[in-house]
Amino acid sequence: MQLRSACALLLSAALGLPGAARADRASGTWTGEVEARGNYYWERSTRVIAPELTAQTESPGGLRLRANYLVDTITSASVAAGAITDDRFTEIRHDVSVGTGYEIDLHDAHLDLSLDARYGVEPDYTSTGGTLGAALSLNDRATVFRLGTSYVHDVVGKKLRGANRDADGRDLSDRGTQGRLDALALNVAFEQVLTPRLVLALGYDLGLLAGYQHNPYRTVGVGGGAPVEERHPDDRTRHNAHARLALHVPQTGTSIHGMYRAYLDSWDIAALTPELRLYQELGEMFMLRLRYRYYTQTRAFFQRPDGYSTEDRYVTDDPKMAAFQSHLIGLMWLVRLAFLERSALDFAWRASLELLAEYNLTNNEHGDGVVLQAALRMPL
Repeated sequence: MQLRSACALLLSAALGLPGAARADRASGTWTGEVEARGNYYWERSTRVIAPELTAQTESPGGLRLRANYLVDTITSASVAAGAITDDRFTEIRHDVSVGTGYEIDLHDAHLDLSLDARYGVEPDYTSTGGTLGAALSLNDRATVFRLGTSYVHDVVGKKLRGANRDADGRDLSDRGTQGRLDALALNVAFEQVLTPRLVLALGYDLGLLAGYQHNPYRTVGVGGGAPVEERHPDDRTRHNAHARLALHVPQTGTSIHGMYRAYLDSWDIAALTPELRLYQELGEMFMLRLRYRYYTQTRAFFQRPDGYSTEDRYVTDDPKMAAFQSHLIGLMWLVRLAFLERSALDFAWRASLELLAEYNLTNNEHGDGVVLQAALRMPL
């Protein structure tokens, strides 16, 4: 039993997952957790403030329920985001997701099934999707096989900020639906506890995209003439292989995670992403995480660094289609609020506070970026 608990905890840490609150089946009570998180992102032309709230609970019978609500407040100065002039404007996106799951006890194994649905909306864009997942645990949960599939349907519109109304009062800013995008993803993964201190995880993701895949506001100069609308291929196939090896050193309270990701798609973009994370416990109430990630990619086959001619079928001004590299460094500080026990804030003594700061140094046109997060988790 002790080995199984150690393996489960190490596996959860290796995958970077928060410890989910489990129901107390013996006492017949529900358990759960509420998380409030604030997200902030800044780069040269864009700022995003995104508060979100997540609640999850589990019944005594093992039924899990989860709900998440996020608001993206995006402030941008980019003409490519719909402004007629290069003035700052703010756009709001609402995103809601709900999910359920249940684990079936198969005596010597456990089968966990999950279902999630998501809906996102902003003035010129709507997105609906769902995910089905299954995880089979063997060998006292030391071996886990995962299989999942996701489907997303997006409707892309176009609204020009600053456009006027005509004599009949019609809103000239709304140019209607520009296109639709359908995406199907298939995911397989394998996780193995090699020893009570060492975990290996391997995975592969396949993505199939069909439909509208460019920015309806972005234009591209072609042959020295007037700019034309950006055009990307309608079909895209993505392959993504990833691995993670996690080592825990109990004598020092240290965990080291090494990750590697290899990506290739039908647009000829190939990317490699090695990453290293170091977790260090500092007493019973504090944990520090250091993170470094390197990213490098090749350009899409239709991206022309020297410009486009009128004979080019596809044209783009998207920096993500060009070859570039980036270095991300980050720091996360976790504080368990156990010191509040038997104080005026005793109700929060099982909660934890997470603070995160990351800096992304990149050589593409987006420029460097900053990510800040603050989260409070409260068990129910």
